[in-house]
Amino acid sequence: MTTNGSTNGNGASTLPLLINGKEVHTSTTFDVTDPRSDSIAWKCSGASKEDALSAVSAAQAAFPAWSRTLASERRDIFLKAATLMEERTAELGDFISKETGAAEQWGGFNISVTVEMLRDIAGRIAGSMEGMVPQTSSKEKMALVLKEPYGVVLAIAPW
Repeated sequence: MTTNGSTNGNGASTLPLLINGKEVHTSTTFDVTDPRSDSIAWKCSGASKEDALSAVSAAQAAFPAWSRTLASERRDIFLKAATLMEERTAELGDFISKETGAAEQWGGFNISVTVEMLRDIAGRIAGSMEGMVPQTSSKEKMALVLKEPYGVVLAIAPW
């Protein structure tokens, strides 16, 4: 596995948290066990409440600049992510197999679906700027409603 993580005594890498663009190695870790071999594939840094709050603060600080990015800039970010995933299909597929015990074909399928989703989203971004001109109670007045980014949102995948 190619990581910037530190290695522990058994040679398994310890993956850091990524907070505000920086790698954060914590004193608490947990094992990721490869179900195929029942061996430790790698360790992950565990996040404390303070680490979580630090990540939220970093996201909130980045939000004003992110909300002002052009649709074309956001599109390019999604396209770059898709290209990088596609270029690293074998490596990412190996990670999936080690974490889940899934067959190589399943990992490859998930990666190709994700790449396609990223490209689909990228294609929709430029046209996603929308608004409306609602009717007002006066002929002399007009209103314009534009959608804009809401803010930082937390999502936790159940797996």
